[in-house]
Amino acid sequence: MIYDYLIVGQGLAGSLMAYQLQRANQQIYVIDPNHTKASSQIAAGLVNPITGRHFVKSWRVDELIPYAKQFYAQMSRDLGVSIFNDYKLCMLLSSPKMENNWMQRSAEPEVKGYLVSEAEIDQESYKQVYKEIRCVLEFSPAGRVDMKNLIETFQNKLKRENRYSSTYFDYTQLKCGRILEYKTIRAWNIIFCEGYQAIHNPFFNYLPFKPSKGEVLFVRIPNYALKQRLVKHKVFVIHWKDDLYWIGSSYNRNYQHEQPTAQEKQELLNKLQRILRLPFELVSHRAAVRPTVSDHRPFLGTHPHLKQLHIFNGLGAKGSYLGPFFARQMTRFLVEGNLLEKEVNIKRYLFSWKRMFS
Repeated sequence: MIYDYLIVGQGLAGSLMAYQLQRANQQIYVIDPNHTKASSQIAAGLVNPITGRHFVKSWRVDELIPYAKQFYAQMSRDLGVSIFNDYKLCMLLSSPKMENNWMQRSAEPEVKGYLVSEAEIDQESYKQVYKEIRCVLEFSPAGRVDMKNLIETFQNKLKRENRYSSTYFDYTQLKCGRILEYKTIRAWNIIFCEGYQAIHNPFFNYLPFKPSKGEVLFVRIPNYALKQRLVKHKVFVIHWKDDLYWIGSSYNRNYQHEQPTAQEKQELLNKLQRILRLPFELVSHRAAVRPTVSDHRPFLGTHPHLKQLHIFNGLGAKGSYLGPFFARQMTRFLVEGNLLEKEVNIKRYLFSWKRMFS
């Protein structure tokens, strides 16, 4: 059999590409090493319209969040699992500086449109759980993608269809011709969705990946009353399952290795102890590397010279809401010949490829 597309990587990016291509009636095969340090393994899957200490509206959320919610609803129906949950994003301000930053932004329509009315916020419920609160803000729509459920359920589907292999991809075994050959697999095209591992890809390593390491804690918090909120108060506190919560995340572009560090663990613990009124128990401490890029825009497109080689990557920390929309755009580019947007097309880095290989 000759597949239409061989997909390398089955994190969030690879899963979304495979799903969209199958919906477009394309024959696919997926290779994935199940890399334990990939960001999809521990990402909280946040879909949040407002980010950072300066309350910045996330890029193109007006169209991307509604599409993501619609997409995940369809994927949930197809896979028979729950993938996306609606939550409110809650920012707890703890300093005069943060309040001042908010006052400068609060009247701007692009931010105000996502703000929940103060009259609807039960501030006392937050003060019973958290310390050092000066002001409570809530934003909607927001939510969380259950990455683990999405990836594992879709992987099981691929296994049942005999379209999945759990192994590392060996670039030296890829033979490029009219038909691509990789060991016993034959395909017309290949799409690399490798996350941060793309820095080792000899075909696309000219792209300016800037991977960032994140470390998180999983803690047990009995009797936590804010499970339906994505709470940001020095750290994010996100309900994971039962009485287990995701605490994070650090952001380090200058990491020396991919393992969890005692320093980041202690910093996260100190922050949580400082803000939380409830007792908690540390369950685990994990680290992963995000496929972030220098201009904060995804990488979509075709190799400058080898036209059967493609990439879908660079979703970074906001992949939960970026991924569905751009996986659809990439699919339409590959299957229907539609154009890619200039902001995400890897042609914007053609000069880097020419400089590297000229």
